[in-house]
Amino acid sequence: MAALGAFNKDGHLDHATQIPQKTYQVKSPLVDGWVDLVRRYQDHFNWYAHFTFRPNDRVIGLNRHQTTFIHPESAEKALARLVHGLNRTIFGVRYWKRPQEGIIAAVAWERQKNGNPHAHVLAGNIPEKIRRMDVVDLWFEKQGIARVHEYRKGMGAEEYLAKMAYLFKAGHAEIDLLGPLNHLQGPPAL
Repeated sequence: MAALGAFNKDGHLDHATQIPQKTYQVKSPLVDGWVDLVRRYQDHFNWYAHFTFRPNDRVIGLNRHQTTFIHPESAEKALARLVHGLNRTIFGVRYWKRPQEGIIAAVAWERQKNGNPHAHVLAGNIPEKIRRMDVVDLWFEKQGIARVHEYRKGMGAEEYLAKMAYLFKAGHAEIDLLGPLNHLQGPPAL
């Protein structure tokens, strides 16, 4: 077990900063293109986040229940509502009339093994005064579990978004780009 490096003597994973960086290889020109596109905006990114949706359990008979998951389009709309709410808080009610203002985001969608949609998000243009835990709490109230971390340049988040598993899981790309990428300005001082 010592050969693995990132594990301690008890077999537990040590702190994430001790994991060798960029352990996955980007092999496709399409994936390389996505990585290059996302890296263009890396100076503007603030957060790296994961959003998972709560499953719906319903009783269908005596000692029987059925578990269903949110539809992928509904999942995309839920994340868009979160971004819209943050935009209204940060940039004001009429932010959409000013094309240069708004949160930018690169969103990679996947399905978990059980079929539940899951999103990995690089988000930017967010002022320091917006608390990450407020977003986690809001998401928990409405949708499910969220983890929002501070984005650190050079840690491989761009490759993780664009790796082969996301681009070719269902035979098509599942990466969305949100926000004013063409007219980007810095976040406002609140």
